[in-house]
Formats: sequence, C-alpha cells, structure tokens
Amino acid sequence: MPETVYSEAVYKEETLKAQDGTDLFCRVWLPAKADGAIEVVRGIVVICHGLADHSGRFTHVAQFFAQRGYAVYAYDHRGQGRSGGARGHVDRWTQFYDDLWLVIRTAKGRNSGLKLFLIGHSMGGLIALGYAQRRARTITGVVASSPCLDLRMKVSPVKSAFGIAASWIAPRLAVDTGIPARHLSHDPAIVAAYNADKIRYPKVTTKFFVEFDAAMRNVREGADSFAAPCLFMPGGDDPICSTQATVEFFNRNPHPDKKLVVWDGLYHEIFNEPEKEKVLATAAAWIAERDGR
Repeated sequence: MPETVYSEAVYKEETLKAQDGTDLFCRVWLPAKADGAIEVVRGIVVICHGLADHSGRFTHVAQFFAQRGYAVYAYDHRGQGRSGGARGHVDRWTQFYDDLWLVIRTAKGRNSGLKLFLIGHSMGGLIALGYAQRRARTITGVVASSPCLDLRMKVSPVKSAFGIAASWIAPRLAVDTGIPARHLSHDPAIVAAYNADKIRYPKVTTKFFVEFDAAMRNVREGADSFAAPCLFMPGGDDPICSTQATVEFFNRNPHPDKKLVVWDGLYHEIFNEPEKEKVLATAAAWIAERDGR
C-alpha cells in the first residue's frame, strides 16, 4: 500500500499546566490538506527532547509525522526551552514523568481511541523509557533515539563528588552541561544553529545532576521488566550517551516486541545527521506497523 503524505501540517502553540502549577510550553502539528483542512488523524506521536534543548529543534521530525497522518505533540521540559520552572532544575525526576503524562492525556483526550507513540531523544529517551516502565498501558510504543541510559562523556569523580555535595548545600547552583556541539551531528549547519540557539539553556543545577544520575541507574535496573514495544536507535559513534548501555538494555528487555537499530557512524542526534531521512523512515515504518491503520 503506498504511503500517504499530506502537503501541509497545521501548527499551533499552547501552554499546559503541570500538577504543581508549572507552565509547560507545547507545540502541536496536525495533518492537513493544502487548503488547511484537517485530515483524519491516524495516530498520536509525542516527542520528548533532550538535555539543554527544546521542542523547536524537532520541528522537522514533527512535520514529517504530521504529513503522514499523525497528531504530533512536542513540549519543552520544565526548566528548559519556553516552559516555566527554575532553569535547568528539577526537584524530583518523577516530575518529568508526571509532565509527560499530562501531555499524553491531553493528546488522548483530543484524539479518542487512537494509539499513541513516544519519540524520546537522549534525556528525553530516558524519560520516555522511565515513563513506559511505570505506565506502559497508557502508550502503544516507544522510539528511543540515542537514549541517555549512561554517559559515554564521563563526568570526573571530582566533579561528581562536588555535584552531590553541592546538591545538599546549593541545590539550584547552575553548572554548564559540557555538551560539545561538534559531537551532535556531522552536519556543520546543525552545529552552528545549535551554538546560536538562544532558546536553549546550557546549564543544569546540582540537584538536577543528582536526579539525572539516579534516573539513569534506576531505568537501567528496570530493563528486565520492561513492558512496552520499543524501537531502540542509538548512534553508533555517539560520543555523548553510551551506545553500549542501550544495547545491554535491549538484550535484557524481555518484551517480545522490540527492535534494535544501531546507526553505525552516526553521532548523537540521529534525526539531525545527513542520513536523517533514513532514520525518520525507519521510525515511521515501525510506528505504522503498530498504529492499527
């Protein structure tokens, strides 16, 4: 059956209110005809961005799926992008799961009966996998793009010890993430745009650092009981997040519906590499096989 691609996507922005009152900025794309009329939606995709990032950098991913019939929701995590909350901070990692649940139930409420898929990149992949471990029945599947289950870009023992100690004394003390832009993509235009992006906040607090480290450990430890279909897609040459940690998680994952695609030669942002069309097509094919349409 030939793939249906719509020429347009209707775009809007909105603000959702989290449990604790934090404003979450959310972008929405809907499939549409050339005249702007909304097409019948075949499924829902929710995008979770990475650390020191924002949903706007996934516009091309969202448009790709909207043009294939999906309602796409991409939100900024609390403390990042255009969402509210202390910059680069989280009090408890579970707040990220609660925020994601808010976006999911909002999307489902507007698209009753449709299957919903998470696309989580890097830290967003960690959040998506951690959420799926807790609420697998609320989603149909996960696409994990270079999920940050462990760091390949290691933190020195001194910096780690400082972060733990400082999280008690000064939990909102901000430190630079240290993510080198050149390790994100082989495309120099992507690297330049990342460096020039004023919406990104490039720091995290000491409390965030401690919560992040614990979350990676906790999600890895839950691999043996993972209960959601998942497409794992790490970059083979990712210098930031550990490709091996993703492979090990996949191998321990007992769910019968799982697939691993290691993108050899690609850096961290597989959706922003020169080969991105192949990456997008792989994700779309996997989702299409499961959306029931």
